[in-house]
Amino acid sequence: MRPFHPQDAEATVAVRRAAVPHLVGTARSLLWETEQRPEHERYRLIAEQHGQPGQHGQRPQPGQPAESAESAETGSTGPTGRTGRPGPTEPAEPAEPAALLGRLGRLGHRPGRTAEIRHSGHAPPPGPRTAAPGGLVGCADIGLIADSGTPGQGFVQTMVLPAAQRAGVGGALVAAAEERLRAMGAVRAHTWAADDGVAPDFAERRGYRCLRRARILGLDLATARLPAPPAPLPEGVVLCTPAEVAGEAGDLRPLYEADVECAADEPGAAASVRLPYEVWLRHNWLRPDWDARLSSVVLVDGAVAAYSVAQTDGVDRYWSGMTGTRRAFRGRGLAALAKADSLRRSRAAGYRHAFTGNDAANAAMLGINRRLGYTVVASQWRCAKTL
Repeated sequence: MRPFHPQDAEATVAVRRAAVPHLVGTARSLLWETEQRPEHERYRLIAEQHGQPGQHGQRPQPGQPAESAESAETGSTGPTGRTGRPGPTEPAEPAEPAALLGRLGRLGHRPGRTAEIRHSGHAPPPGPRTAAPGGLVGCADIGLIADSGTPGQGFVQTMVLPAAQRAGVGGALVAAAEERLRAMGAVRAHTWAADDGVAPDFAERRGYRCLRRARILGLDLATARLPAPPAPLPEGVVLCTPAEVAGEAGDLRPLYEADVECAADEPGAAASVRLPYEVWLRHNWLRPDWDARLSSVVLVDGAVAAYSVAQTDGVDRYWSGMTGTRRAFRGRGLAALAKADSLRRSRAAGYRHAFTGNDAANAAMLGINRRLGYTVVASQWRCAKTL
C-alpha cells in the first residue's frame, strides 16, 4: 500500500466504478477533493498489485500514462505487496465486500454512498473486475468529518475490485485507514456497509456496530415515465436553476439557507454544525461533479422553497446530491416538483442511470422517489466504531 498520487486518479475511478457501480465520480473530482482538504484532514491510500513478467497491471511511473481499463482487464488478479497479500501460512480473508463506504459528511459527499450494489436493470455496466489501470486493486478514503457537531469524528471508505476480494486487501486497507484516522485525532470512525450478508460481518469483525439502515434506489432514465410539470404552475411558483437564483452577483446565500435548514432535518443525519457560507460554497457548489445546470430550484413568491441537486459523472450517471423543502413550504409537493424537473433535464442531456440514497426512516422522500419510478437496488447500514 502507498499514498495516492495525482497520476492514480483515473485508475482509482476505475476501482470505484467496478466495486460500486452506482457511485458518481470522476478523476477531476478526486483530484479536486485532494486539493481542497489538507493532508491532516483527508487522505487517500492505494492498494496495488505489482506486475509479474508477462502480466499487465504494473504501476506507471510519474508522468507515464496508465494503461487502458480494457487492456488491464486481462491482467493479474492476485493482489500482492507488503500488506495486501496473505503469506504462505496466512489464511485468506473470509468473505470480504467489494466496498465499505464512509459517511464523508456534507463537505464533498452526502450520506448514502453505499457498499456493493446488487446489479439490476437500473445498474450501469460494471468496470474492470481485475486490475485497474496502473495495477490498482483497492483504495481507501480517510478523513475528518469537518461539519460534525461532535469533535473527533472521522470517516473510512474502502473499495476493492471484485476479483481481488478474499485476499486480505480490504482488511489491510481498513486497518491502515484507522491508523491514519488516529493520527489525525479521530476518536470515532463512521462507515457504511451493504446489507448483503457479507459487509456487515466484515465490519463487525473489525469492531464496527451497525446503527441505522438506508436504501439505495435506482431509476432508468431512458424508460422512466417522469411526470410533466403542472401547466400552469401554481400562482407564485417558479422553476429555475441555481444560476438564476444567484443572479449577476453570483450570490447563492438563499440556497445556502435552504440547504442548512433541510440538512438539519434530514432523517438519520449525524449532528452537524452550521458551516460558514464561503466554506459551504467551496466544498459543495464548486465541486466539479455538482452540476448547477441540471440542478433545480423552486421559488415561491421569490423565495427559495425547495431544491434538488444534480451530481453527475459527465457520461451517464446521475446522483441526487440533496433534495429538500424548507419547513414553511412542506406538504405542497415542491420537492417532487424540483426533483422531477432535474431528472427530466438530465435525461435530455444524455444521462441514463439515476441513483439516490434515503434513510429507511425518511418516509416522505422514499414516497417521492417511489412515485418518480425509483426502485430499491441495495440496502446499507451506517456503522461506527470507537478507535
